[in-house]
Amino acid sequence: MWPESTAARTTGRGPIDRVDARLKLILAVCYVVAVVAVPPGRWKVLAVLALVLAFVIGVSGASLQVLLRRWAGLLLLSGFLAVTIAPGIAARRGETVGEVVLSIVARNGLALLMMLTLAEVTPFPVLLRALGRLGVPRVLIETLEFMERYIHVLLEELERMATARRARSFRNRRWLPWTTLSGLIGVLLIRSLDRAERVHSAMLARGWDGNLRRLDDPRADVAGRRRGVHSPSDPEAAGLP
Repeated sequence: MWPESTAARTTGRGPIDRVDARLKLILAVCYVVAVVAVPPGRWKVLAVLALVLAFVIGVSGASLQVLLRRWAGLLLLSGFLAVTIAPGIAARRGETVGEVVLSIVARNGLALLMMLTLAEVTPFPVLLRALGRLGVPRVLIETLEFMERYIHVLLEELERMATARRARSFRNRRWLPWTTLSGLIGVLLIRSLDRAERVHSAMLARGWDGNLRRLDDPRADVAGRRRGVHSPSDPEAAGLP
């Protein structure tokens, strides 16, 4: 079974959860910028930033096991990319390839772990609202919201397709070969495009005008009254007893 929506992730476990999401987002971005701006070879500065991050994780109350599991997967990808680009950077800087790889992995590792901690202690919808209040374009926020909603649907669709493939091939494998997996991903892409068209048509049929409205957003009631649609939170205006 695939993970639940990020809206249901853990909250209320530490004092950081009570901090405004906009402030947490700004501080996290500042931390990432500080990590990237550290000059090459300044390992003591990176060590201090790592201690700061360790303190933040401890205060936040986030699950260290969950963070490390997600961080390890991203760190492997970061290490692979570092190995591929390290020779060219080392030749320009006059450093060894090992030093460049360690520097890239350390920087990316700290930055990724900070963002994972932010995502762990702050629900995704709250982060999106914080981005909106900070002036991020609405179209980008709505794209991220739809992505978060339908990524779980697509993952479940991929799981069903993989199960059907194993049932037809009579091979009880947990991991499929790359050739089979690439074919499944291609079919999933086609199904995703078809699903996107059907979802968009259904949204247009229900009056979609490009704006997402939530029941906890006061502006939804105002927009609804203008269009003759009343929110369930306004029973008197809707004519209910």
